[in-house]
Amino acid sequence: MRRDNLFSVLGLFAFLGCVFGCDADAPTPPQLSNEPVYHQPTAPESLLANLELSYHRREIQEYMHLLAPEFTFKFQPLDAITFGSDYLTHDQDSTDTRALLTTPAVSDIRLVLISGGRDPSIDIEAPVDSIKMRILTTDLQIDQRDGLTWVVNDHQDFFFRQGKVALGEDPTHWFIYEWIDVPTLHAPGLPVMPTTWGALKVLYTS
Repeated sequence: MRRDNLFSVLGLFAFLGCVFGCDADAPTPPQLSNEPVYHQPTAPESLLANLELSYHRREIQEYMHLLAPEFTFKFQPLDAITFGSDYLTHDQDSTDTRALLTTPAVSDIRLVLISGGRDPSIDIEAPVDSIKMRILTTDLQIDQRDGLTWVVNDHQDFFFRQGKVALGEDPTHWFIYEWIDVPTLHAPGLPVMPTTWGALKVLYTS
């Protein structure tokens, strides 16, 4: 074989070897994921997004990270009469929400919250560093394994505050310190059943 032809053949084998072998040794690039992730709790808007995700993933610890130690959940007036209390404390709410998120009776939870933005007309009795946000569109759907779906469409009022150094909290982080379940009108339907968020919170612990 002529020398120049020999070099051409060897060069071709070297090229093919690189094509089929070089990439095999290279690290595989990471797969891009479309899965949502939790936001840093550095703004009230981030906390609402994390609330949605914690319900979707049914992760009680992530939900509890949103709450200030003094947190209260205020029932709608009719629920307050039914349950004999105007509100849930931090520990009561955490216990009830844990039951809601972890019960085997529920097969799926879907939650979308659309707020009206930050409300400048916050009650003067609230802490000076507070921010209020009203949820204008609540779409909470909870599917039970028996085929029943609970639906919540009522407005919600959330009150947020920044972390307090005196309490050992990170001042760049925000917390929900009050949540008010606001009564609104909704039309009934089957097998979809309208209810309130407060009623669902206690449903699986009662």
